[in-house]
Amino acid sequence: MNDSARPGEYVLGHSDRELARLERQAQFFAEMTRDVLIRAGVGPGMRVLDLGCGVGDVSQIAAALVGPGGRVLGIDISGAALAIARARATGAAQNNLEFRIGAIDDFFGFGDFDAIVGRFILIHLPDAAATISRIARQARPGTPLAFAELDLTSASATKNLPLMTRNIAHIIEVYRKAGFEPDMGSRLHATFRAAGLEPTLLGYTRIGSRADTAGFDYLVESVRSLAPVMAKLGIVSPDEIGLDTLRDRLLAEADAADACIFYPRFIGAWARA
Repeated sequence: MNDSARPGEYVLGHSDRELARLERQAQFFAEMTRDVLIRAGVGPGMRVLDLGCGVGDVSQIAAALVGPGGRVLGIDISGAALAIARARATGAAQNNLEFRIGAIDDFFGFGDFDAIVGRFILIHLPDAAATISRIARQARPGTPLAFAELDLTSASATKNLPLMTRNIAHIIEVYRKAGFEPDMGSRLHATFRAAGLEPTLLGYTRIGSRADTAGFDYLVESVRSLAPVMAKLGIVSPDEIGLDTLRDRLLAEADAADACIFYPRFIGAWARA
């Protein structure tokens, strides 16, 4: 990566550690994701397409919703991520799941599905509205299209947590310098409208404290995945981050402040083709 990422490039990379972070992310946002899919209309017996499925988080949730009478296909450009997705599906005995390698722009079978979904994928597309518009044109009339994204800048706390705030700011700066919108959740309405669709939107905020260590683990692993990019873009050096002690320092800061933490807002949007 030079001064910015190529359009559509996954800024976090596909290292083993990043793939493990994605699995942790699955647990962190699972309940919110499931609720968005249900509200969008995903249910028993449906055929669902999961765009940019990664390690299969959303695909597995959809597979549980559609049941044995339904089918879910997940597509992604990372063979390493799909290998993990397949292993997880096998371990969970979800026989109604299939994964294929491929890019969204190269896929043309949207009319074969009853619902088309994606989570944290639109942010990585060079023109998300154009992609949604193409999907809507090729999908069967009435097909639900459901996507979910984050608002990274919405993270906050009831007390001053400078270490947490600084590390979140570094993540946001990476996304901005790489040419991505850090608050894609808030852009979903405009994106759907630009695609000719009228979306329904719902926002969720996970609220935690020092006891909610999953949130701190998620932050630390996100910083770890982005650390090489942060250094390359001149945002912060590995020595300044102090990855080996970052988790302990974050927990100590939260302990001392006894703060209530509001994690980044999760926004789901859905409409029918």
